[in-house]
Amino acid sequence: MGIGENLNRIRRERGLSQSALADKAGVGQQLISQIENGRNTTTKKLPQIAKALGCAIHDLDPAYMPLTAQQDTAVMQKFTRIVEANDEAQLRELELYLDFLISRAKQPDGSTR
Repeated sequence: MGIGENLNRIRRERGLSQSALADKAGVGQQLISQIENGRNTTTKKLPQIAKALGCAIHDLDPAYMPLTAQQDTAVMQKFTRIVEANDEAQLRELELYLDFLISRAKQPDGSTR
């Protein structure tokens, strides 16, 4: 099952409308609808949605995998190299990459590993 199907199933199991879930998660109802219908596959708001549903992010997105200690180390090494090089294009890419990692590494309670 995809993210949209999982979201729809879990939301219905919890007896929530799209609007009620959106309010509880602090997102727009349109986003919930778009995710459920496969028109939006973003994972940036999944931590908030999972928390509102009382489930793990993995329940919504089976591909979600928290970072391992080895991955954390690799990220920090890459971060250090890029920052020390002080190349604007690389710094922008780093910022985008870190935003992605942060969005993927948040736990349902909003904390990060």
